[in-house]
Amino acid sequence: MDEHAQLLRARAAAAACERAAAAFNEFAKRLSAVIGPAEMAEYDALVAREAAALSERVAAFRVLGLGVASIEGE
Repeated sequence: MDEHAQLLRARAAAAACERAAAAFNEFAKRLSAVIGPAEMAEYDALVAREAAALSERVAAFRVLGLGVASIEGE
């Protein structure tokens, strides 16, 4: 993959993280104090989506030479 494609991948991964965080924020805004099975399932799905987006973002930026020691455990 050339450098331009790598940069495009990193930008797309950053945007995906932003969308995942926005979805989590919307969930939090409409969440009530009473948590039921539907809310638990949605929360789990949002956490998984956010984790996948973060993992892709870290990998995409690592290829560009940028690493995050606190996330990668280095």
